[in-house]
Amino acid sequence: MRRLGVNPGCGVLDPKECTLMAVSCDAFQYGQEDTSNDRITIEWTNTPDGAAKQVRRGWFQGNCM
Repeated sequence: MRRLGVNPGCGVLDPKECTLMAVSCDAFQYGQEDTSNDRITIEWTNTPDGAAKQVRRGWFQGNCM
């Protein structure tokens, strides 16, 4: 079950650019559902110089810079 959400889910920022992210949680029965795996991870990496503002999965796989 997917209870947590983040909007926007991914993106590319220019240097010194900032963004707001909305985090939401669907209603659930506290104490009656397993929440031990509920988490949000924010991962970042520096992008190659001149890269388009489009997320590439390869940026997050090993040392590709």
